[in-house]
Amino acid sequence: MIRTVLGDIKKEELGVTTAHEHVYSDLRPLVDDMPDNPEFNSLLTVDKRYLVNEDPYFVKDNAYLRAEDSLIDMQVFHKFGGRALVEMTTDDFGRDPVVLKDLSQKSGLHVVMGCGHYIDASISEKDKNKTVDQLAKEIIYDINVGVRGTGIKAGVIGEVGTSMEITDVEWKNVRAAAIASAETGAAISFHTALWGRNASAIIKEVTSFGVKPEKICIGHIDVALRPDYLYEIVDQGAYVEYDNIGKEFYVPKDNQGLLHGRFAYDLERAESILDLVKRGNADRILLSIDICLRSMQIVNGGNGYVHLLRHFKPMLKDMGISQRDIDKMFIDNPANFLDINK
Repeated sequence: MIRTVLGDIKKEELGVTTAHEHVYSDLRPLVDDMPDNPEFNSLLTVDKRYLVNEDPYFVKDNAYLRAEDSLIDMQVFHKFGGRALVEMTTDDFGRDPVVLKDLSQKSGLHVVMGCGHYIDASISEKDKNKTVDQLAKEIIYDINVGVRGTGIKAGVIGEVGTSMEITDVEWKNVRAAAIASAETGAAISFHTALWGRNASAIIKEVTSFGVKPEKICIGHIDVALRPDYLYEIVDQGAYVEYDNIGKEFYVPKDNQGLLHGRFAYDLERAESILDLVKRGNADRILLSIDICLRSMQIVNGGNGYVHLLRHFKPMLKDMGISQRDIDKMFIDNPANFLDINK
């Protein structure tokens, strides 16, 4: 059973899925200020898109997604065969279940909503002071009853945020997610530091609460591609998520702020996926774009969610990956991961 914002569906109904996205979110409070940059506080428009090709946070507005823009991307994704989208925005940066329900109805996509808390820097003092049990009860309520009296239920726990050095607050949220997962059968998707290596510690902690490894996803592993780290994760039975497909940023040392260095390129991601497939790990791979920037949206000159199908899927085929393994990554794996069961 998959829990969507429009209700529960059979996992066989999910279809082609982008496993980690945002459609209505606001990450502007986390963007480092640039007092010497006259464009920093301006609105991002198509004629200014070139300013964020290198550093996506050169214009702060780039970190704020509007629902009306996301709807266009969702409709195009549906047109090209996409059937489901997992929305990983938490309350810490703008989750709105009513908006998600409306977008699901208008786009024709199944939308699976997340819950829990993001990284320490985004969390309110009120939420930071809650106990693990309080946090777990909130997650369980979102999944079993619905969010803030709307009756619209979350279907996955995430994205649960962890930083390069996992803070005490973040460990509380990790443990709360584990308790809630063990109670509800919902899977957990983790935001991990882009250049970090915290997966094993997270997996060890979560499984100690009785959560099965196949209900754990380690996200953002495709910014810096490290084969030994990927093997370490899949060998423990968890999913690895290539969720920055289409992001090929390079930030020079002099300009580094929120980002540090370069992102892997799509061709490198495809080669890394091929390596895992040859190793027999096709059933432990999830794929997405993780759109959290306006410059990635079609209305602003970006490739949209459909980049996953129009550009990256053919790249995987050109690598020699079989249709069966491609179907696993686009259809079977997200359905198995999101299937709510105990």
